[in-house]
Amino acid sequence: MREISPQRRGASGFPSPADDYLEAPLDLHRHLVPHPASTFFMQVEGNDQAQAGFHDGDLLVVDRSLTAQPGHWVIAIIEGTLCLQRLEGTGRHQWLCPADPRRPRLPLEADRDCRLWGVVSHVVHDFRHPIRET
Repeated sequence: MREISPQRRGASGFPSPADDYLEAPLDLHRHLVPHPASTFFMQVEGNDQAQAGFHDGDLLVVDRSLTAQPGHWVIAIIEGTLCLQRLEGTGRHQWLCPADPRRPRLPLEADRDCRLWGVVSHVVHDFRHPIRET
């Protein structure tokens, strides 16, 4: 992963006194991927969760080592399909909820073909392009 450095140096002359105040290089990988062995990248398809800020083409950073808590956005496997949902409830009474409150929430039950796969820790959204309607 390439580091991004805010430092700029001239080809000649004396160093700027401001150089003493420059920050160290920013390593995005270190900030976004604290658990490399259990971190995966996924791309959002569609705008089903646009009300929550997840848009078509956004890049999700998913950490499988994290324990999902109520309110976390998670990747769940629902009937064999990876889905982005918000986890709600506690203990044996948990639900997977879409961003659109008009859509039904799905109970997370042992007898159902539905399980948690990972916790979304970050989302990368490209602001250069308008949000694509799907």
